[in-house]
Amino acid sequence: MRTLPALATVFALALCGSAQGQAEISVRLSSGVARLGEQVVLDLVVTKANRVEVVEVPALDGLVLGQPAGPFRSSFSQIVNGRRSGHVETTYRIALRGNKEGVFDIPPVVLLVDGERAETKPVRLRVVADITGADLGFLDVSTPSTRVVEGQPFTVELRFGWDASANVNYANLSLPWWGALPGTMSLETPATPRDAEQVVVNDDERVAVERVAGDEDRVVYRLSRSYLPTRSGTLVLPKSFLEFGRRSTPRFFEQARVLSNYFVSDEPLELEVVPLPLEGQPYDYSGAVGSLEVKATADVRDVIVGESIKLTVDWTGAGNLEFFAAPDLGLLESFRAGFHVYGKTESKSFSRRRVVYDLAPLTEETAEIPPVPLSAFDPELGVYVTLASEPIPIRVRPLEKAISLDTGAEKRFARDIADIDPRPIRGRRAGEGGGLGDGALFAAATYVPLGWLVLRFAVRRRGDPAAPLERRRRRARRTLARDLSAARDARATLDSFTRFLAARTREPVETWTGRDPLVWGRDHARGAEAELTELRRTLAELERAVYGGGRAVERDDLLALADRLGRAGV
Repeated sequence: MRTLPALATVFALALCGSAQGQAEISVRLSSGVARLGEQVVLDLVVTKANRVEVVEVPALDGLVLGQPAGPFRSSFSQIVNGRRSGHVETTYRIALRGNKEGVFDIPPVVLLVDGERAETKPVRLRVVADITGADLGFLDVSTPSTRVVEGQPFTVELRFGWDASANVNYANLSLPWWGALPGTMSLETPATPRDAEQVVVNDDERVAVERVAGDEDRVVYRLSRSYLPTRSGTLVLPKSFLEFGRRSTPRFFEQARVLSNYFVSDEPLELEVVPLPLEGQPYDYSGAVGSLEVKATADVRDVIVGESIKLTVDWTGAGNLEFFAAPDLGLLESFRAGFHVYGKTESKSFSRRRVVYDLAPLTEETAEIPPVPLSAFDPELGVYVTLASEPIPIRVRPLEKAISLDTGAEKRFARDIADIDPRPIRGRRAGEGGGLGDGALFAAATYVPLGWLVLRFAVRRRGDPAAPLERRRRRARRTLARDLSAARDARATLDSFTRFLAARTREPVETWTGRDPLVWGRDHARGAEAELTELRRTLAELERAVYGGGRAVERDDLLALADRLGRAGV
């Protein structure tokens, strides 16, 4: 890759969990670059905590920090993985000014959060004598719209560059909002060409940029990042800066010298996030938001009763494709009447959501795969809509010399063999019956093997201990211990525990995405309310560690919870 040399820039937003692991703390500068004497505001934001107090403000030569103003409190509701929860947000603001030039690493601010000591992460501020460069360079930060619905992805686009005649060999971007924007989740970044040029953003992240052609007078680059808003309110992207210029070539025992240095900025950008309307919201609302399309295909359309069909459903378009709950066909009456649904597998990306369902028709009378419905909110229309795939015609042929796989087969078989005397002929008393005639031989040869097949099918449906799902359930605890030992980040830890829950409940992994354990337990684990309440809290902590900057959950704590769930029958 070709690389634009870059200086380290401001890391103006950092997240860390409190000592409790419940509260989330962020610290952010209103600008990463300031003139001598210009006021900058340091915002300390604590969410999901009841009592917050600033204990110690650091002192730093060259910077003058004022006393904290606040606390300013507000409440909000947040959507993570389709679940909504209410929280309190507490903010303190500290004004500061630089009285000499330089790059200043502001040490952590000490807080008391619900009685526990906590610290922010350090942030960096560059103080310069003057900010010049508007006549040579430019920076524009924009979004397609300044108003979105919670759950509706949006993209922030940056266009920046400088005069083609300028002799520039380095550039760096100071973007306080880039690493993590409170109230949002950062979405997958689309792949970039391998030969793309790069810039450094916020100290340590090299980011590929696109060179925009067609402007002979200027060097123009484009960079974008997409976010998913998880709560309503006003999102503020603090002031952004582009630093560019020329540096000398470094030599042995000598650092590169700045030969020319310029700055350009763009003003803070505000984005209004409005809540999803409650009016008209369906009971089965999936959490999908966007202008989406759906298409379904089947791998086979001519099958025998009980034969597997792989139904592939693709949702595409502009929306939160990675975050809604895919339909559970086993709960839909249109599928339950004619199909057995074994499960599903999913793949997610920024541009496509694909779910492959494993189905089996129960009777030869089934003539089509019904539409797959998905409730979604269309922000362009401003209404809830139901997206449904087209029905797929199929031909189902009966099993030869076998009964159909309906649930009444076992009962009919029991009635058919109710009058068969299981005792051997020699054990009967005189006069209780004749010899073993042709009819009895035919019954023994036909009904007994057939009965074994039917009853074997019934046992497997109810949970054969030798079946794969049962073996997976028995190995779940051992597999969890192994997976947690190999997990290297919060995402891998969450995935490992979700696979454990799916194995224990004999379900696909996707069914535990966004599920409320207490609601599930009402039908499946009565008497385990205490364990399921702890499970709900732990799942929330695991999700915060992935999406909200919370602390990681310890391996031993997860294994102990797994043991308690097992003892409770989960």
